[in-house]
Amino acid sequence: MSEKDRVQKAALEAEATMNDPLPDDAPATRPNRTVPVSVRLSPAMVVEIEALAQRLDVPSSTLLRGWIQQGLAAHHDTTVAGALDQLAADLQRLRQIVA
Repeated sequence: MSEKDRVQKAALEAEATMNDPLPDDAPATRPNRTVPVSVRLSPAMVVEIEALAQRLDVPSSTLLRGWIQQGLAAHHDTTVAGALDQLAADLQRLRQIVA
C-alpha cells in the first residue's frame, strides 16, 4: 500500500470514528481530538507545500500534520525495527517526490 493510500485510509478512519464512544478501559482523554495551531510560513513555502500536497493527492493540512508527527517521532526512543520502518517510509516518500 502506498503512503498516499495509507494517509487517505487513516484520514477516512479518523473521520468515521471521530465521535464514537471510547471503550470502557480507555483513558479519559480523547487523543484524536485536535487543537488548531497557527504557523507563519512564507508565501513561497505555502505554494510549494500546496503543490506537493496536490501532487500526492492529499490535503496540505494532512501533509503538514504528517511532517510534524514524523519530526516528533524522530525524537522518541525507537527500536532498530522501528528505525528501519521509518527509513523505508522515508525512502518511499523520496521516490514519490523525485518521480
